Amino acid sequence: MAIDRAATLKNAEKLLRQGKIEPAIAEYLRLVDEQPRDWNLANTIGDLYVRAGQVDRAVEQYTRIADSLSEEGFLPKASAIYKKILKLKPEHEHARLQAAEIAGSLGLLADARLYLTQIIDRRQSRGDKRGAAQARIRLGSLDPADFDGRMLAASARVEIGDVAGATRDLKEIAVELRE
Repeated sequence: MAIDRAATLKNAEKLLRQGKIEPAIAEYLRLVDEQPRDWNLANTIGDLYVRAGQVDRAVEQYTRIADSLSEEGFLPKASAIYKKILKLKPEHEHARLQAAEIAGSLGLLADARLYLTQIIDRRQSRGDKRGAAQARIRLGSLDPADFDGRMLAASARVEIGDVAGATRDLKEIAVELRE
């Protein structure tokens, strides 16, 4: 049975004015259950989780929103939500990777480089050599005009055993430099 959206919103707002965050969240969740693609309302729930000190639940909520927005092509909005996640949990690698991908696709290469460099540093610090090499490959593929970066990416491919990929990349670089 459909719920009365206006009445439920009014009740949730009333509960918030009374400082009853948990019951307000429950009301908003009822609305989102009925309309799961209401990203503004879902974002409000994430904000309320933060106010309630439930950072992990907020991050889960924000991740769901950002992933969906990204899939739907709303990249700037998704990027903003991933940044929100990173403020709450700087170590959240999924958000950092997605933020890097979006920044790269939007041509914000400096931002993408920053995110990927942070990922490389974190992976190296925990001993994940393969993961760090994979991030270096992604970093090297950001800018086709960055031949030094592409060479480093080819080197990282060798590190993870992708000699064929490294050879292919080096041949492409050679052809482009010759031209």
